[in-house]
Amino acid sequence: RTRLKELTGTLDVDSATLARREEVAANYDSIVSVQSAIIADAVNEIAKQQATVERLESEATALGEQLDQLRDQHERELRPYKQIMETARGRSEEANRAVGEAKRAVRAAESQAKDAAERREQSIASANRAVDSSQTRLRKVQDELKRAQSSNADASAIRQLHDEVTTELAHVESARSEVGVVTREAQAAVDAAQTHLWTQKQSLEEAQREADDAKHEYDERKSEYDELLAKAQDEEKQLEERIAALRSDADDAKAAHDEAAERHDAARVLLDEAENVHATPEETMRLRRSVAQQQIAVSEQQAAVDSLAEGERSLRSRTRGVRLALLAAVVGVIALIVIIVVLVLTAQ
Repeated sequence: RTRLKELTGTLDVDSATLARREEVAANYDSIVSVQSAIIADAVNEIAKQQATVERLESEATALGEQLDQLRDQHERELRPYKQIMETARGRSEEANRAVGEAKRAVRAAESQAKDAAERREQSIASANRAVDSSQTRLRKVQDELKRAQSSNADASAIRQLHDEVTTELAHVESARSEVGVVTREAQAAVDAAQTHLWTQKQSLEEAQREADDAKHEYDERKSEYDELLAKAQDEEKQLEERIAALRSDADDAKAAHDEAAERHDAARVLLDEAENVHATPEETMRLRRSVAQQQIAVSEQQAAVDSLAEGERSLRSRTRGVRLALLAAVVGVIALIVIIVVLVLTAQ
């Protein structure tokens, strides 16, 4: 059976080879005509696509150089506008910092004005309390003087009380005078603080106007720069898209080139096969005789396998009865031994 399998495998291979050679030989003229036309067409297509690839890549390279030049040109043209914008932004940032400083100065001036007003109120209140205290002491001494005079007190005591009244009157006048001084000085401090606050507010307003002007200028410069930048980027993008389209077309041309090359190679293989078969008819004849001989050998081997298989089946049939008889004898002997053992055990 192993030999039959080997013979059959070889026969199948050679039979397929013979069938292919006979098919090629029968269609030789058609194969040569069709595949030669395919090869010629593929050669033309390969040349055409190669030229297309070279042209497109050359155009893409030229546009790439043009794009680099355009970018350099745009950078040079935009640089002054960018510098002006940056300068305007710096002025705007500086003006904003000045506004911040002015706001802090206003807050400090407001705090100073508030403190001055509070100190004014405290100083005037303190001076008024001093006046009230002096007047209280004056009334007390005056009351004592009246009681001394009404009671005919000693003249020296009355003079002393007169002196105290005079002294307290002087204190009252001094305290009242001090109220005026304190009020004027405190008000002057408040006025100075208010003036300083007004000055700082004016500075803040001026700083805010300058900051608004600087921001307006920066916005204009930035808008101008952004517009020019967008225009430049749009020009560059259009050129980039043209380059990308050329490279995409070049890739398509390369794919068409590769497909034509594959058709050429496949047609070349078929044409070479046809030429080889046409040039070696003796190989076809040899294969034909070999296949015929192999078919005979396979038939003979198959007959041998069938004969051996039939002998195997006959042998198995003959030996089956013998195996069954032997098995029955073994079973009988085992049964007899079991009976003898049982009888012996029973007799004991």
